[in-house]
Amino acid sequence: MYRFLFILVFFLCNSIFSQVAVKILEEETDQSITFNAFNTLDEPVEITFRLSETVGLEYDGSPVVKLVPPGETLKVIQLNKTQPQIGFTYDYHQVLMPTKAYDETEFKKYETGIVVFSKDGCSRCSYATDYLSRNKVDFTLLNFSKNPVFGEYMWDKLAAQGHLGNQIRTPVIMVNGEISHSHENLKQFVKDLR
Repeated sequence: MYRFLFILVFFLCNSIFSQVAVKILEEETDQSITFNAFNTLDEPVEITFRLSETVGLEYDGSPVVKLVPPGETLKVIQLNKTQPQIGFTYDYHQVLMPTKAYDETEFKKYETGIVVFSKDGCSRCSYATDYLSRNKVDFTLLNFSKNPVFGEYMWDKLAAQGHLGNQIRTPVIMVNGEISHSHENLKQFVKDLR
């Protein structure tokens, strides 16, 4: 009985993890080659695409990271040819992105005005919010210790603006959709918000 269950679990896991979520499609013309990513799943997938051993293509060697929406085809990269005969190899890494826990359209309201992302026990957060309150500056406080969805939204905004790490100094402050963090001179930054 246990042997049967082990075999069943093994085959189920193997089939789930061996599924190719994103297929790379090539389109070649006389002047260029385009690599597109087709997401076969109902979930967004982030891919990191790299070319190597390129011959006859203008390519700087940088990996390309794209978020491919569910069921859609997205252009990853288009490269110009430098000669008629080309050669290349590529590989890509794919990561299934979880569905967002928040409604993006509902959160659009936070992209105007001042938003302070804070967490419990953060003295810098307390300083910023107390200063803004005392000086009658309108702002929205989103405490991600109390509501983790605010934290997910904050990290998505940071990633969209190029922050690739997972460490920041709070508070994170967003002004009209532009997010900033790890302020060296928080007192001056908050003062300038008046």
